[in-house]
Amino acid sequence: MAHDLLRHLASLRAHGEWADTKLVVAAQQVTGDATAVRRELAHVRGAQEVWLSRIEGRAATIPVWPAYSAVEIERAGAVIDERMRRLFDTLTPESLAQEIAYSNLQGLLFRTELGEILLHLLMHGQYHRGKANVALRDVGAATVGVDYIAWHREFGSSLREV
Repeated sequence: MAHDLLRHLASLRAHGEWADTKLVVAAQQVTGDATAVRRELAHVRGAQEVWLSRIEGRAATIPVWPAYSAVEIERAGAVIDERMRRLFDTLTPESLAQEIAYSNLQGLLFRTELGEILLHLLMHGQYHRGKANVALRDVGAATVGVDYIAWHREFGSSLREV
């Protein structure tokens, strides 16, 4: 069961990286005010960095709600995606059960299993990608298909076993 969870989390991570890239490209092409689009996409990256910093036991390098341009989102994303890939390369079924101690943004202390943190992080990103698509539509831009099944149809069968 834990091996299946690891495989699913790896798929969701790869999907998220693909979806973030597609949405940043769309944000760069908006001719109107893309502030709301960028806000949601920057938050996806900010939240990823904050959670990675908690997992890695270090200070976050960007805030959870950074005010970034599309280029800054793209740059931060490249670093975060590489860190996420390195983290996922080290995961085992046993490590998913490891509790991570951290403080939330209000300073409250928590302990949560790594697998639950990763599942939260991956689902959280998709929620804000949906909001970015709404923001694209609101400024008259085309929305971007970033559903998991679209990614899976294109790439899912080529994933390596974890």
